Amino acid sequence: MSVIRTDPLTGYTTIFAPERAQRPIALSSDATPYEITKEQIESDPFAEGKESETTPELYAVRPPDTQPNQSGWSLRVVDNKYPALTPHATAACGPNQYGVHEVIVECPQFETQITRLEPSQFQEIFRAYRQRVATHREDPQLDYVIIFKNQGILGGASLGHAHSQLVASQVVPQAMQQELQATQNHLANTGGSLFETFLQEQPNGFSGLVASTPHFNLVCPYASRFAFETWIVPQTLKTHFDQSSDQELEDLGALSRRLLLALEAILGSHDFNFVIQTPPFATNDQAGYTWSMRVYPRLAHLAGFELATNMYINPVFPEQAVEQLKKQLDS
Repeated sequence: MSVIRTDPLTGYTTIFAPERAQRPIALSSDATPYEITKEQIESDPFAEGKESETTPELYAVRPPDTQPNQSGWSLRVVDNKYPALTPHATAACGPNQYGVHEVIVECPQFETQITRLEPSQFQEIFRAYRQRVATHREDPQLDYVIIFKNQGILGGASLGHAHSQLVASQVVPQAMQQELQATQNHLANTGGSLFETFLQEQPNGFSGLVASTPHFNLVCPYASRFAFETWIVPQTLKTHFDQSSDQELEDLGALSRRLLLALEAILGSHDFNFVIQTPPFATNDQAGYTWSMRVYPRLAHLAGFELATNMYINPVFPEQAVEQLKKQLDS
């Protein structure tokens, strides 16, 4: 039996259709990683030793006795050679077209699966995210930043080497505007935070708490657009991601790694996206908004229905996802 739910934060509507899980394409527990070829490894522009094939590094984790744009690093951040936005603010580019598009190269070796990285590498990744967001906050021409990771074909990745991306722009996307409006309306009507209600088990909020750590709660959204969609929300309800402390980022690195490994154990090797959703730079701490990390397993292509209606069909209720994730994380 189908059930229709609308997310109180994002405004997205999802049709839960468990019968769709019977289709082979909907869920697959025996998926195998993509075959890595010799050609892929040899042509990898992000590999250590090929620093000259990227733009100059903007940030790197490397020993003090090594030089920028040389070997010896464990993580690098570079400008995207094929940016989505015009990288230099000029009158010729027109209003709202200036922006930043960076690539965070997550490891020096050719690796397609982030779950194979060491826990310490996860810590480096999130510290790099924080540094880059804080850097772009200082640019008066930028208003908004988002960090995202595409892994695999369904996730939209164009290169196999483990990496994520950052885009900062003068434009605040409509989806973020919707979330800000929803939190402001909730605050005005109730005096409380909409994100706080997500951490409570109730019909109109999030369906359930998967796990808690000293700094974060792991939850599955009430109207999840994707099977096993999972969000990590800070317990402090901090507004901006770059306000995170070292201890919080250490916790986030450990929890996100556990979550991705748990999803891999349940779903098999699969494509996915994750995003760090943080509000526009100018958002104040009294706005009721909280940054979050959102993980979207991609088990099937978006099709005509989703593209035409902006509604989603999900074969797995979040309540089911919560129970399976709890079991996996506890095992």
